[in-house]
Amino acid sequence: MQQISDYKNLHFGKNIFILSSGPSLADLDLSLLKNKIVMGLNRSTQVFPAPYYQCVFDYRLFDLYQGDYEKVRQLFTLEGRPLGVPLKLLGGEGFSFDLEIGIYSGYTISYFALQVAVYMGFKKIFFLGLDLKHEGPKTHFFGQDPQTVNHEKTEFPKMIKMLNYSTEIMASTDVEVYNCSPISTLECFPKITYQKALSY
Repeated sequence: MQQISDYKNLHFGKNIFILSSGPSLADLDLSLLKNKIVMGLNRSTQVFPAPYYQCVFDYRLFDLYQGDYEKVRQLFTLEGRPLGVPLKLLGGEGFSFDLEIGIYSGYTISYFALQVAVYMGFKKIFFLGLDLKHEGPKTHFFGQDPQTVNHEKTEFPKMIKMLNYSTEIMASTDVEVYNCSPISTLECFPKITYQKALSY
């Protein structure tokens, strides 16, 4: 399946775990997800190499990890990337329920992934590693990315604004989004533990 329309409501009513890149992801036993539907983001293939789905749109990451991305079941990305199902970028701010028209970045791949998960019909969406904070020198689960050391001041406020906005937009739906990060600065999604999320 290579068109986004092939994925509309494909997993209606199911649960999905989305692997964001925050430092707290390194504290989780991801082997417990082996029987779950998992969507990886960006570099998550380093710790969870065979997700059901993967979302990436940063050109730099395709240069670094294209071999990893070629092994996932399906990858969702933006137009002009070397592989994956291409989506049209409509802008930074907005929320799209119709990905055939396009998608919004929300300034973070986590926001991109949220729209993809909603489009595919998932009922419960569990974010892991959605910290939106650094832990000492660690910017990500894999350590430090020098290009993102200032994100707490420059990027995280924009990301938080858009994720807050998503809860307003989805209030009229029956989609449930949960944040499993114990250190997250994000308040808009209910917080539950990883173990609790696994029990659903």
